[in-house]
Amino acid sequence: MFALLNDWISLHLLIWLLPVAFFLHDGEEIVVVERWIRPRKHTLPPLMQRALNWDKNITVQFATAVALIGSLICLGTGVAAAAVKDGGKLGPVFLGMVAVMLLDGIKHVGLSLKKRSYTVGAVTAALVEIPYASYTFYRFYQADLVEPAALWLGIAIVLPLVFFLIGIGFTLGRWIAPFRRPAAGAGRHI
Repeated sequence: MFALLNDWISLHLLIWLLPVAFFLHDGEEIVVVERWIRPRKHTLPPLMQRALNWDKNITVQFATAVALIGSLICLGTGVAAAAVKDGGKLGPVFLGMVAVMLLDGIKHVGLSLKKRSYTVGAVTAALVEIPYASYTFYRFYQADLVEPAALWLGIAIVLPLVFFLIGIGFTLGRWIAPFRRPAAGAGRHI
């Protein structure tokens, strides 16, 4: 099976599939986050409860963070694709992005298994993130494009950067998100 995939998917294409995998996964999260998170507000960690403005549209707040991280991924992908095209190795930032995607997928699936129920992003974590990142590392190691030191450095750079961008994204999202409309019949009765 891998031989067939290897024939169909060039290394250059595999690099460019990172943003595709990211936006598929985060697209699932964007679609379901509002409906999933509101009923669970009080069960979330306190930091997450404070990160969001619960009077505003959560989807917009979340999507703002996704847009920032997605921009970084697209930029890093372009740099990595150019480096490999010119015969170079993959840089630490790109390797870190793939590794963080793999860790994120494992986190989502693990959380769903622990809770024994669906959690936001679990489907595409299992069907997109984990398979993409695992296969990508397999191919990159096979092609001798990965140096272990670069991988660990990439994780050390990208993981805190992702958390930083999530914080910035939620902050910007709180500013730009519209206030929620009250549900029908939820207005004051005098």
